[in-house]
Amino acid sequence: MSTKVGDSLIGTHGAVVRYIFKRRKEGELTLIPGEVITVTSQINDNGWCEGINSNGECGLFPGQNVELLVDSVPAAEIEETCAADSTYEVVEFRSQNSNSYSDTSVESIDQDYEMISPEPEDKRSSNEPTPKRISRLYHLTKTEAEPFIAGKTVKTTTKIQLTFNENGASWVYPVVPLECTITNPQLETKYSGMKKYISYQITPNDTNVSVYHRYKHFDWLYCQLIEKFGSVIPIPLLPEKNIPWRYSDDFVQARMGGLQSWISRISRHPIISQSEIFQHFIRRRDEKEWKAGKRSAEKDEATGGMIFSEIMPSSEFRLLDVEETEKYLTFAKCMGESVRNLITVTEEHTTRCTGTVKSEYLKIGKAFSDFSASFAKSTYHGKASIGNALSFVGKTYDDIGNLYFDQKDVHGFLEISKEYKGLLSCIPDIINILKGAIEKAHEYEKLSQVNKVTVKEKEAIVFKAGIVSSAIQAEMNHFNHELTNGYKETIQHFLYEQVQMYNKITDKLREAYARFEF
Repeated sequence: MSTKVGDSLIGTHGAVVRYIFKRRKEGELTLIPGEVITVTSQINDNGWCEGINSNGECGLFPGQNVELLVDSVPAAEIEETCAADSTYEVVEFRSQNSNSYSDTSVESIDQDYEMISPEPEDKRSSNEPTPKRISRLYHLTKTEAEPFIAGKTVKTTTKIQLTFNENGASWVYPVVPLECTITNPQLETKYSGMKKYISYQITPNDTNVSVYHRYKHFDWLYCQLIEKFGSVIPIPLLPEKNIPWRYSDDFVQARMGGLQSWISRISRHPIISQSEIFQHFIRRRDEKEWKAGKRSAEKDEATGGMIFSEIMPSSEFRLLDVEETEKYLTFAKCMGESVRNLITVTEEHTTRCTGTVKSEYLKIGKAFSDFSASFAKSTYHGKASIGNALSFVGKTYDDIGNLYFDQKDVHGFLEISKEYKGLLSCIPDIINILKGAIEKAHEYEKLSQVNKVTVKEKEAIVFKAGIVSSAIQAEMNHFNHELTNGYKETIQHFLYEQVQMYNKITDKLREAYARFEF
């Protein structure tokens, strides 16, 4: 398949659904995330397309809700990937050995998204790298912190402080929480208009001095945060990358909303928000300073397991036991399953509300309207009153069906659940690092008992393992705090909107009831 961004679609192409779309009128096609559909044509410049779903139903849908499939990735493989992971992450295709985020490679590509289709082997030089499929998720091992525990040192001027209370270790929070607002998306060009991209205005609340960044800068930050903090802090996924229709108003607004949610969570984290790399991202306006800061961040030695070297020493560091770590894993597994079930149930409910529920109410409404029309044929002098009342009842049930169709309170519910689904999937890898630290400390305690290592050597290892334990415990406390408050606010809003919807339904039924007082 060969489709150029901004061009009309010619012929038929496979596409995977990335965002749910509810059919609103006759001729439109409901989209279910993960479904593979056939795009037959692009109808207009606003990005609306025509396609056929797996059930053979044909209709219109917004193009930004799907992602075209490339020839090198079979549709079955995409369906399998989406079925296995309901967050429907976009997969990147990049050169295996290239530095995708260096200044030269980024500027020369100058796109928000790159897809590389491998050439036949006979056309590829043996020295050329083979395109490799790389997942955006990261996986760590339990030995990630072993060099730090063993005594390896790196150059760093950053100091991360922990505090201790009845819940164990905790991060130190800034007095004034940082908030960053993303607004004013702008379509910009370079190279005499040959290249186009969207930049977003980012304004921190402490200075109100704005900077502008495009998506590839967010992507660079995301990758750097994983590399630096991924051993102790789960990093939320960025909004998906897309090729088609990326300059449409609906897509730009949707991406800005996703970036706002992402940067808000990052800004609330007491360690990431105060880190040099994030402060550089939200402060640097000068292009030279921005690129210099990027290069400096990419040379940072305190990454991966060496992030623990930035923790300030304390006499209160405590080595967690195996039972406590198992509780963390049990929690992550149980909560992950609950969140996935919540996503499934909510999406099924949304599909019903936009399909069968609305359809049933419209059927009831039509039945009352037809009943009303029958009274018009009566010769009874009071037929007008009952006919009008029944006609109003028919319209009432039509309105109720539309209220179910238009309810938006579930979207926030879905978004936070999908976000936590991704975050919870990172926790087992982090806990495995904790387990590795505990195992190393226990190993040295046994060696000390048989005089194979000195007491001083054992104490040094146990102290370093205690740093790992305390840092991860602090993150788990922060994560649970965010999880509790996030769902508290989301469910409160969900229930409030539900109350408002059912109040409207009640008001409409009361009004219909009053029409029969004649």
